[in-house]
Amino acid sequence: MKVIIPVSPINSLKTRLSEFLSGEERKNLLLNMLKDIIKALDGLDIVIVSRDEEILDFAKNELKAETIKEKYKGLNNAIKQAFEEIEDKEVIIIPADIPLIKKKHIEDILKLSKNYDLIIAPSRGGGTNLLYLKSKDLIEIKYEGFSFLKHLEEAKKRNLRYYIYDSFLISVDINTPEDLGEIFIHGNDTYTKNYLKSLGIDVEPKHSSAGRFVVKRR
Repeated sequence: MKVIIPVSPINSLKTRLSEFLSGEERKNLLLNMLKDIIKALDGLDIVIVSRDEEILDFAKNELKAETIKEKYKGLNNAIKQAFEEIEDKEVIIIPADIPLIKKKHIEDILKLSKNYDLIIAPSRGGGTNLLYLKSKDLIEIKYEGFSFLKHLEEAKKRNLRYYIYDSFLISVDINTPEDLGEIFIHGNDTYTKNYLKSLGIDVEPKHSSAGRFVVKRR
């Protein structure tokens, strides 16, 4: 089994955070999120796919992961390229921005994989934040947009045994300043929370219907 983590180039990272974090801070946020994800994947073979040489160097030297230099633009193309270059049939695909994932989640997925062809964990916005495939040729990969629904449709169309792994912690991907608040509430003992605290970031409750909390910088 191989775990595939596609990573966007540093210069296009998390633009919705650009008013809150500098380019260098967004890069370091990503690197810390990757460290948390790798910790949850302890013991599994990991390959990181990216066009960005700095990301590939970090993956190889700091995370001790395999790397694939992305040839074509687009998330689906990156994953298809990884499928072509790895020998493993059985795969898990995980994005680079779900730092609340835990080893327990992976243990659950591995147990479930004995009975299912496809396991999928949705994001809060209807995306796919974890996808397990018994064989990488089972479905057509359809990331972007409401990919959770697209992948479910693929599984049903092909009469696959599928399981929806509904986890709040996996559903949290980090794209906006408010998303950072989830790290403060649920991310104790993570590299990501420690890094955000080092920047003087904190979270306060918001007593209104317009969001759950306010994320601030000192």
